[in-house]
Amino acid sequence: MFHLDRIVSRVARATCAGLVSMAYCAASFSVMPAYALSDSSTEKLLFFSDWTHGIDARLQYQRASADAIQIVALRDVPSGKGLRFSIQRSADYTGVANGTPRAEISFGGFLHFARGHEYIVEWQMRIPEDYQFDSQQEEVIGQIHQGPAAGYPAFALFISGDGQYEVHSRTEFKRDYVSQLFGTPLLDRGRLVKWKLVYVPDPSGRLARTELFKDGEMVFSLAGVPNAYAADDSAYFKLGIYKAQWKRKPSDVAVRTMEYGSISILERTIPNVSITSTAATASHLVQINKYQEVTK
Repeated sequence: MFHLDRIVSRVARATCAGLVSMAYCAASFSVMPAYALSDSSTEKLLFFSDWTHGIDARLQYQRASADAIQIVALRDVPSGKGLRFSIQRSADYTGVANGTPRAEISFGGFLHFARGHEYIVEWQMRIPEDYQFDSQQEEVIGQIHQGPAAGYPAFALFISGDGQYEVHSRTEFKRDYVSQLFGTPLLDRGRLVKWKLVYVPDPSGRLARTELFKDGEMVFSLAGVPNAYAADDSAYFKLGIYKAQWKRKPSDVAVRTMEYGSISILERTIPNVSITSTAATASHLVQINKYQEVTK
């Protein structure tokens, strides 16, 4: 569901003018894919781990201490193992990226998202049963970091301060910013959640596609809107917790912990693209976000 009091649709207004409820309109319109995959697409598994053999040496750590990211026993997964990410508000993050509270693993050293490809990222996540939600600020639980060092992530998944999940899709241009709220993380405490992200980066928007599935159900779909930085073929995935404003603004919590199961990243090369739509209907949803600094 969209929070309409935080959403303004520049394009959908005209489409929805005849409806009594803008909330109904904003929540119910769909965006058609900008292309269809041809039969000649090729697939390649770029990465898989269920943590049975430890943490892949190619992954990079962003953490305040070694115990912030650990392999632990995790129920409900075939391997019985998972990663636990923990951050503390009182910890010293001076030596961590941007000096901000986080515990993340980064694929930036060896796996990048390039134009002309479709990427399918699947991972498992478990919110601890005793997890206390922070009503005063959000936290990132997965993101696609842009190749350039500065700027906002091209994609980010949050647990928001409103008690819902939240998705951001953006580029270096504010006009491309799209945000959506959905679901109730409170109901997911103690259970394994399966996420699937389908991402086709295209800074022009012509072939761009971003789709997020939660437990097999599509919760976010965007096509025909720029979803990557200009000429960026080096964006990469990051998994873990990032809480950008924790040191600077009020918070309800002092500790954050999240557990993750297996993760896989699949690449599909698209040699022949069939254009089915060059523009999306009501594509630019712009959320008026109360959080001025989101993530980097």
